[in-house]
Amino acid sequence: MSHLEIRDLTVDIAGTRILSDVDLDVPEATVVGLLGANGAGKSTTIDAISGYQKIESGSISLDGRALTRLSAAARARAGITRTFQDYLLFEDLTVEENLLCAAEIGVRKILARDLFGFGRANRSAHAAVEEVIDAHGLARYRATRVEQLSLGWHARVNLARAAVQHPRVLLLDEPAAALSVDARQAIVATIAALRDRQGLGVLLVEHNLDVVRAVCDRVYILENGQVVADGPTADVLSSTLVRDIYFGEQPDESESEHAGVAR
Repeated sequence: MSHLEIRDLTVDIAGTRILSDVDLDVPEATVVGLLGANGAGKSTTIDAISGYQKIESGSISLDGRALTRLSAAARARAGITRTFQDYLLFEDLTVEENLLCAAEIGVRKILARDLFGFGRANRSAHAAVEEVIDAHGLARYRATRVEQLSLGWHARVNLARAAVQHPRVLLLDEPAAALSVDARQAIVATIAALRDRQGLGVLLVEHNLDVVRAVCDRVYILENGQVVADGPTADVLSSTLVRDIYFGEQPDESESEHAGVAR
């Protein structure tokens, strides 16, 4: 089992408290949404969990193993894989080449102690890429340079690159941002497959509520760096408290049935 536990996570940046005593749980085979208005601290939470942001206090553990004092690289080796909002793909490389770069990092996590690890890593990386290309519907684009792809396919390659690294937990920072409805549906299907077929725990930061409703099993709501609501998605997205925080004073009529269990 892979269970990510965050307890009392507190982060200060330039003397300003960004996160205060945040508790989160991401069990295996579960998609957990992290929602909130702009500036609530969502991306900072992912940065802190993955080791890209120093924390003031609190603990981060995976299956009971403390990660709090580990570097970002060590956390990645432990199985914490993240994506970034701007994707950071190698635009001048093909889809297959992008995945191979990530796959070789991933298999080295497994073969690091093997005397013949380099050769095996190369073979395992190619095998992993073939599997992910097939699973993510990328076969027709494998030889296409990323710079030639649409934004929607950029997003799908970004998820495939994360999946090929043999993660135990995925941290996804707005993977469906600025995508069309059809592209968002493809992202939902991909995330659901990672949960259902690979049993991954996923922490999803996302503003598109159609994505959240479709794929999140549970959600947490951040306001001013604190968790103010959490629970099953349908329950949390329906409370007045969450609607006021997340949608402001004039929510769209289509969003009038959302939720949240206030703490």
